[in-house]
Amino acid sequence: MISATIYDRGNIPASEGTIENNRWTKWINANSPVDVKFVPIARAEAAQKVNVLFASGDAPDLIFEYDPNIKNPLYDQKQLMPLDDLIEKHSVEYKKFLQKFPAVKDAGLKSDGKLYEFGKLNEVMLQNVIIIRNDWLKKLNLPVPKTTDELLQTAIAFANNDPDGNNKKDTFGISLSSNVGGALTQLFGVAMDIDDSGQAFYPFERQKSFVDFQKSLYDGGIVDKDFLTDKNGAKAKQDFLNGKLGIYPAQGNTFSIWYELFVTNYATIKANAPGAELTIIPFPKSPNGQFMSGLVNPLQMTAVVNAAAKDPVSVIKYIDFLLTPMAGVTLSNGIEGEHYKKGVNGCPVVLDVQKQKTEVSYHAGVDYDMVYNKTEDGVCGFLASNFDPGKPEEKVALDLFKLSMNNLYSTNPSMYPAITHSEHLPTLPNDLKVALENINKQTSEIWTKAILGGSKYTTDQALGEAKAIWEREGGKRIQEFYTKWYKENKDKAFLPKKMYDIIDSQKAKQQQLLK
Repeated sequence: MISATIYDRGNIPASEGTIENNRWTKWINANSPVDVKFVPIARAEAAQKVNVLFASGDAPDLIFEYDPNIKNPLYDQKQLMPLDDLIEKHSVEYKKFLQKFPAVKDAGLKSDGKLYEFGKLNEVMLQNVIIIRNDWLKKLNLPVPKTTDELLQTAIAFANNDPDGNNKKDTFGISLSSNVGGALTQLFGVAMDIDDSGQAFYPFERQKSFVDFQKSLYDGGIVDKDFLTDKNGAKAKQDFLNGKLGIYPAQGNTFSIWYELFVTNYATIKANAPGAELTIIPFPKSPNGQFMSGLVNPLQMTAVVNAAAKDPVSVIKYIDFLLTPMAGVTLSNGIEGEHYKKGVNGCPVVLDVQKQKTEVSYHAGVDYDMVYNKTEDGVCGFLASNFDPGKPEEKVALDLFKLSMNNLYSTNPSMYPAITHSEHLPTLPNDLKVALENINKQTSEIWTKAILGGSKYTTDQALGEAKAIWEREGGKRIQEFYTKWYKENKDKAFLPKKMYDIIDSQKAKQQQLLK
């Protein structure tokens, strides 16, 4: 028997048992070549729980975890087992996977040159999208905005020119709530980046352009004045569903989000705004360059092995089992004939939505199998296969998703708004981590003050203070850390060019579904 962690998201129905003892843990133990004891890890407290388990000597053999800031310190403390020889001698499925996708192995290597992490491929899609009321563009005779200045002017027109035709000034141009602000942050390229000489830098000028944009919207009454208190984006979403929001920067990185936005809520939008037409636009060009949305992590490193594991060979056998289509399809969709049937394209179709929600969805379709590569399931592993174009609302969702993917295909690695995906960045040493937290807290307050401060506190003043805080609190040392890492690892690290290699490898299957 081996032991393995399982995320406890606190959402398992009482009728299903516990996250460590339910129909799926029983199914795994009935079908796996290895018996598994599951150790629950509260999702919101993963770092604390994992550290306590290792400190007490009770850590499981296999730790499933996405966050590099949890896994990297375990490597530094020599708590993890190298996997190269184990995979070479005892694996069939995972070894074949690494041979087919060498980038996965590269991403799992540590500074000693050995492999310590298991990984999987995801379907590549944009992390965020910008949804716009196309009917409002038509009514006000406005073009699709291609620059951030045009986006600003469009938002102003949506707020001031009565696009819903009710003779009231009751519409907002765009949302700035923190929950959806990630799209706008990426639009302006506000993240640690690398210049042409290989030096890391924080883009203060990009940040200022973003704050100038927000300040113009706030001063002009174009956005909800209470956007700062809309922490989870609930108010912005409701304004969008009520037909009162013209530009909605939204997360669009999983099927559940797409389904909720464009299928579950489509009837609500049409009831509140019968003439509503939605479209998704490419990211407009900012004053400091053309950037794109971040991407769903194309390659996630998801599991490590405890250095103290007594039977690592059985761990490898279990990983190989999880890579089989039988395990992957079942743990993602449930039992054929009970939870799903095969549709016209041979892909799973849910039989009973409520039954699926109660008996399958509580493990998010992935938590028991965080190494399975859905993209290896042919077209069935891709998001578009989940939509039924025979249903009007699902055809709308599929058409909008197609626009989103076409926007992705028109981008290139140089437009990526950061050094790389955050899950592939190195973990800062504790002193620099604390320094960055202090910098972010102080500069966030300054930039907010600039947005809300009218003429009394300008963005130029905020820029000067932000730069001073960066220098005072250790920003230069943070830049030096990333510069050193980049120069030492640029040939093997998972940088945007490798992301686009995966995009290219998936494109044909995606386009087959998006015809």
